[in-house]
Amino acid sequence: MTAWSKLLVATTRLIDLHDSAHEPGSAFVQVSQEQRRGLRDGYWLDLGCLLLDFLLDIDFATNSAFVSQTRCLAHLREHYPGLSANDLSFVVNLLATPSEIHFRSAPPTLESNEARGMASTKRTALIEKQGQTGQVRLTPSGRQAVTLASQVEDLLYSEYDAAKVLAALARSDFARIPDITNQILMAIRALTQELRRIRENPTREGKLAAFLDNERHYHNALSTIQNTLLSARSQLATPDAMQRFEAWRESQDEEWDLRMLSGAIGRVLNAIENLSRRLSELLSDIAEGRIQSMGVVDFADLARRVLHAPLPEALRDTLVARMMPFGLKVAMPRNSTLVPLLETRRAEKSDAALVFDEQADARPEDPLLARYLEARGPALRQRLEKAPLSLPEALEEGWHHFEAQDCLAQLLNTFVDTQLVDSRLSVGVEARPFVVTLADGRRIDGPVTPSLGFFQGDEAGLSPRNEPSRVAQRVAEQDETL
Repeated sequence: MTAWSKLLVATTRLIDLHDSAHEPGSAFVQVSQEQRRGLRDGYWLDLGCLLLDFLLDIDFATNSAFVSQTRCLAHLREHYPGLSANDLSFVVNLLATPSEIHFRSAPPTLESNEARGMASTKRTALIEKQGQTGQVRLTPSGRQAVTLASQVEDLLYSEYDAAKVLAALARSDFARIPDITNQILMAIRALTQELRRIRENPTREGKLAAFLDNERHYHNALSTIQNTLLSARSQLATPDAMQRFEAWRESQDEEWDLRMLSGAIGRVLNAIENLSRRLSELLSDIAEGRIQSMGVVDFADLARRVLHAPLPEALRDTLVARMMPFGLKVAMPRNSTLVPLLETRRAEKSDAALVFDEQADARPEDPLLARYLEARGPALRQRLEKAPLSLPEALEEGWHHFEAQDCLAQLLNTFVDTQLVDSRLSVGVEARPFVVTLADGRRIDGPVTPSLGFFQGDEAGLSPRNEPSRVAQRVAEQDETL
């Protein structure tokens, strides 16, 4: 969808309201789909948008000079090689013919009870055409339309709006700051909602691919906006800006406070922090493959359908067994134990706005597990090459001692995640209980004995590579007895 398409999407229903012949006060409030005439292939609309974009480029290059239709035709034939001069003339005549728009003007004063007055304008022609030569150029309305269409895009172009805040501060035009920040805030919220839709519906491959392509540009735009607004907020606290604001406030009819301006900037910074967090979450989900399709379920409608047509008994019993906790021993957390945690989390507040930047992330310190594997990993692999190592044997041999401290949890991690030591390792389980008492009095026991080793084939966990399985020996002895 192009920028022009987005502009039309935002204004089409307003045009339908303008053209509606519905009688005021009528009880018939249902609305049917508008029947639009035309070829329904977008041909004329595309020609008009291409022509307006070309005229804007010429307008900048020649300072609003007229251009011949022959030059316009040569440019449009780059997109439509078989374009005829009659088609271009039709588009030019249509865009150069004004259409009257009726609207209501605001009352003179807010205190008066007068109704809004009717007004109209015919300044709707997008192209100005010379009667003798037929040369064309953009009208002020056309220039505004092309500019609006280019700004319907997303956050990538809002960094220039943030610079307007500094310009407003320099000119003491403080009333413009909330309006500028609201425009930036709308762009940030639009992208935030778009990210949420991408996460909920990853089947929109086009949106996801476009976001991944522009991810770095979004990061740069967010960084620029953040730095600009932080600079503006710091300038608001300077004595010069405060004096100019006080002088400006005395000449205003409405009541203004400096905190209104800092609050408007702060809302944008908070929105940037929220957007940065969603960016990091989406990129993490994409990298780890956690993107899943999520559909919107109308549970009220689902409940009505179940009441109207009950589910089959087999499906009903399956759903009840999976969803209804009929057991008496149900673990439920106490609310009182969670209140201090919630209050602590709620009290934590940082004034610094965060911006997602995966390249500038500081390398975290190595945890104890990483140091343990780096130091004891080679020796542990050599030990496992000789024979499998059960958990009781590992404790007796002292593999949980490292750097003069107890690393029992790190040793147990090697039995849980065997990839930490060697990708070929696996865990075997023998059906014999074990009890180990450590030197400090701790007692470790279990109904089965886990063993870490290089097991092979379907006998993983039963027959290690370097010794026969005890379970297999017991089965063989039972066969001989029988």
